[in-house]
Amino acid sequence: MLKRRLAVFIGTLLLLAAPVHAGPAGEVAVICDQEPVPYRLLVESLKDACNCTVRVISPEDAAREGLERRLKADGVRAVVAVGMQARATVEGLRDLPVLLTMVPRILPWVAAQTNRFGIEMSLSPRQHLDTLRRVFPRASRIGLIFDPAQTGDYVREARAAASALNLKLVTREIARPGELSRRFEELRDQVDVFWLLPDQTVLQGENLDILLLASFESRIPIYGFARKYVELGAIAAAHLNPAELGDQAARMVPLLLSTPADAALSRWVYARGTQLVLNQKVARKMGIIFDPDVLEAAADVLR
Repeated sequence: MLKRRLAVFIGTLLLLAAPVHAGPAGEVAVICDQEPVPYRLLVESLKDACNCTVRVISPEDAAREGLERRLKADGVRAVVAVGMQARATVEGLRDLPVLLTMVPRILPWVAAQTNRFGIEMSLSPRQHLDTLRRVFPRASRIGLIFDPAQTGDYVREARAAASALNLKLVTREIARPGELSRRFEELRDQVDVFWLLPDQTVLQGENLDILLLASFESRIPIYGFARKYVELGAIAAAHLNPAELGDQAARMVPLLLSTPADAALSRWVYARGTQLVLNQKVARKMGIIFDPDVLEAAADVLR
């Protein structure tokens, strides 16, 4: 299984590294609500990078009856759906290839039909661990609490990635939100950094407040996946770059316009563009000093 995933990963990297103009030209319909700024940045980047005609359709227009028939009549050869609203409108498409992004946990959706492709709304475990190691170069023990039903597959990948980077992943499982506090206590003195995942069980209720307080009291910094957690007290986070995501979507257009592959893993990739956010104010209080190169590379530093 690992060899198969590696082969798919390498193949995908080669595809994404290829020039965008490698694929045949053709009209691409982007279904997207352009009110949210990240969505708008994604669409503009896709337009700039794609060697094809791109037209944007609102989710309301796409929801009208006969979407696939209408798109084919207009010469559309591929569809990019951005966000949950757009996802709902493309559920009935059977022939036109559809690329879904800005939606979490989409591999099962992609696997359901061979005309479906997806860019996951998260960075790969390897990307996160690479970033984590740059931000905390002295950390070798990474703590992680997760619900196997929510993020079990992701943690399995993370274990393999951590091993390749000579990092130790110290994990604790929970099945209910109320178990988090006890599990964090078990990690004290065993980890150098706590890695926060987008796990619904971990983040339910008061758990985030519990984690932030325990992090400060124990001097165990939290590394997260979204800017808002840095604003609340995490030390660092790497999150999606919408413009990079648009470029990545454009680079997948040639794959959409070729014969769809049967294997779902060859039609699904992690997002690759990252933005690093640091909380220097909290870091100072915890005795953490960022390397100047890390501060320079950050998209934003909260001081």
